Amino acid sequence: MLMNTISDFLIPSIEKKLCAYQKDHISQMIRDYLEINQQMDHFHFEYCPKCGQHHPVLVKAGKTKAGKQMLKCNSCKKRFVCDHGQLTYYSHQPQSKWNDLIIETQNGNSLLHTAAKIDVHESTAFRMRHKYLHFIEDMECPICTTS
Repeated sequence: MLMNTISDFLIPSIEKKLCAYQKDHISQMIRDYLEINQQMDHFHFEYCPKCGQHHPVLVKAGKTKAGKQMLKCNSCKKRFVCDHGQLTYYSHQPQSKWNDLIIETQNGNSLLHTAAKIDVHESTAFRMRHKYLHFIEDMECPICTTS
């Protein structure tokens, strides 16, 4: 990654006034924004999640309050979030926290330890873990509804 230190982004007079936690928080935010921008260059939907058109023509259509890119299908004129159908869909947590949660879950660490590590409330960590495990279950054994 291009970013080595927070000094690359902050002027020295401001950096001296911040504590270590604040510097880490700013660094993480910058990394998240760079990751989002990099991902936006590679988004490809084979089907529109709203109307189902094959190879839809999509245009950028603003951002959510959480900073996620919204896209609009030119056929149905409906907007949707770029992570539609993914683990982070309807989540206010950045991808980095999801990555840490997945690692902590796979290592078998407790919910309290995981919540402290990713800096979220215990109930948020519980819901994130539950969503992750449900996501894995759906990928492994999708429900077949044949009549």
